[in-house]
Amino acid sequence: MKQVVVLGGGKVGKTVAELLLAGGKGEYRVVLADRNPANLAEAAANLERLRGRVPFKVEFETMEVDASNQARVRAALSGRDSVVCMLPFNLVAGVAEIANDLGVHYFDVTEDVETTDRVRQIADQGRARVALAPQCGLAPGYVGIAAYDVARGFSEIHDLTLRVGALPQFPTNALKYNVTWSTEGVVNEYCEPCNVMLDGKFVKVPALEGLERFAFEGVDYEAFYTSGGVGTLVDSLIAEGRTCEESKIAYKTIRYPGHRDLMKFLLQDLRLGVEHAAPFRRDICFDRRLAVDLLDYAVARTLQDVVVVFVNCVGLKDGRREQVNFRRAVRATEMFGRVWPAIELTTAAGVCAMVDLHRLGYLPETGFIKQEQCSLEMFNRTIFGLAYENPEELESAVTARG
Repeated sequence: MKQVVVLGGGKVGKTVAELLLAGGKGEYRVVLADRNPANLAEAAANLERLRGRVPFKVEFETMEVDASNQARVRAALSGRDSVVCMLPFNLVAGVAEIANDLGVHYFDVTEDVETTDRVRQIADQGRARVALAPQCGLAPGYVGIAAYDVARGFSEIHDLTLRVGALPQFPTNALKYNVTWSTEGVVNEYCEPCNVMLDGKFVKVPALEGLERFAFEGVDYEAFYTSGGVGTLVDSLIAEGRTCEESKIAYKTIRYPGHRDLMKFLLQDLRLGVEHAAPFRRDICFDRRLAVDLLDYAVARTLQDVVVVFVNCVGLKDGRREQVNFRRAVRATEMFGRVWPAIELTTAAGVCAMVDLHRLGYLPETGFIKQEQCSLEMFNRTIFGLAYENPEELESAVTARG
């Protein structure tokens, strides 16, 4: 039985713990660590409910850990097999170093490019003692696996666009948005530069640009550049010689029409996207922290969400210029006695699949692991692939004996 620490028990962290125990069918013992007793209590209630609904052992414990205290993080990871880091991006730095030092395999779901670069440096400097697998969630994560599956069918890529959105099914406010993910993560990806390929060159472009409109299953959407979602895909396609002088490769976030303009007004025109602004009147700092607090205060959370994944690739395929599309729409699903929001289920499934594939020996034992090293077919062979293909069948697949 593998011992896995899930570091961070918030919206998605608690779901990672529950899904890994459910899909692992007794192969994992999970330690859920968080500084907030309320998060731990909610997670423990979910896991106790799961224990009564499955025909195998559900072994877990909760642990109060302040992730800003590296000594406490080190103590929580000591003697474990793996850690899944579900902390906000600004607390992730350093966890991979601690895990590598202790011989604990490392997985995360961060969209933050700088954080991922620090994880990669461990391997680049020849210091990797464990598997280092960042960006294993939805975007980056699953969308990169799906996009690579599409792209590898082309000998030359002209245009490859990855799009993902976690959206309310029933939007009512002007932003047409509800809180379904880390607010810190959303604001960060709306502010940081975005890695894209334009005309065959790897460049950085501002977030919130590249606005486009499209329809999906009869619903109108917009999409625009945000940071982090493309992961390592561009590097892999360049190395394979699939790019050319006209190649365009980018990741965009999907929202309902009008959302981008309001966020641009908030973060750019009102300058709330500035990081660490100097205090102004009454010592208020008008910066990203204020933007996060404002959105957390004003925008309601919803469990009734939908995750939309839409990838299209245009290029040379069998000597002809063709277009191939990939699309999925996953809605909130009721399983194991509770509602699983789509963003929680899909993100958790992404990282749980990578942890499970590593345990089974399908991924490298040590070193930096890219999402593209997991094929879509390999991903879908795991029970966690049902989260994207047939989420309504996940509970029965878990509870089936044999």
